[in-house]
Amino acid sequence: MARAAKKSRIILALDPVSRKSNLKYATGNIKGVSDHVCAVKINFHLLLPLSSSQIKEITELAHKSGLQCIADIKLNDIDNTNEVALEQLKIMGFDAVIANPFMGTNTLTSLVQMAHKKNMGVIALVYMSHPDASEGYGLETSEDMMYRIFFGRAITAQADGVIIGATQTEILREISMKKKELGVPIDVYSPGVGAQGADAVAAAKNGSDYLIVGRAIIEAKDPAKQAREMKDAVMRAFSA
Repeated sequence: MARAAKKSRIILALDPVSRKSNLKYATGNIKGVSDHVCAVKINFHLLLPLSSSQIKEITELAHKSGLQCIADIKLNDIDNTNEVALEQLKIMGFDAVIANPFMGTNTLTSLVQMAHKKNMGVIALVYMSHPDASEGYGLETSEDMMYRIFFGRAITAQADGVIIGATQTEILREISMKKKELGVPIDVYSPGVGAQGADAVAAAKNGSDYLIVGRAIIEAKDPAKQAREMKDAVMRAFSA
C-alpha cells in the first residue's frame, strides 16, 4: 500500500496554474516530491490538453515512483457513459476516479461495482473546499442537508472514499463521528490545504485521512522540503 510504503498521507494535486508544458510540469513535480507523497490527483485542466499517451507517461512515472493515480474528473453520468469513461481511465493508468453522488444512489453503486471489477477505486464528492461550496453541498432539502445525502449515497454504494474539503472543519468532525457510529471503513480525502486557507494538521485531527495538497507544495521555494515537513507533521498528528 502506497501510504505505508511512503509513510505519508499526502496526495499531490497536479493542478497547473499556467498553460505551459503540462507534461513537463507533471513529470517534474512527481520526480521532485515522490518520496514524500502517496498519490497524485490529476484534474481536468491538466488532462484535457494532453494526449492519452502523454497521460499514460505521467501515470507510468507515478507508478514507478510508488504512487497511485487519481483522476479528478468528478464523473457524473449514466451507466454506459460512466463505463466507457472508466475503461479509458484504466487504459491511461488511473487507479481511482472522483465521482459526483448527484448521479443517484443506484448509478453510483453501479459505478463502484464496475470500478472494482477493474481493480479501481471510486471517491465520492461530498463537500468541496472552495467558498461557494455551501451553495450546492450545503443546501438543505426536504430530506436532509445535501452533503449528508451524498455521504449516505457513498456509504450505500460502498465507495472507497469521500471528498470533504479541509476548509470544512465542522463537516469533517461530523462525518468523522458518523463514520465511527456506523463503523464504516471509508476514507476522507481533503483538498484545500494552504492556498485555500486550511491547515493540514488541523484537518487530520478533525477527520481527514488523506490531505490533497497542490500549490502549497508545488509553489514552495523547496517543494521536496515542504512536502516532507507536511508529511511528517500529519503523521505525527495521526500517531498522537
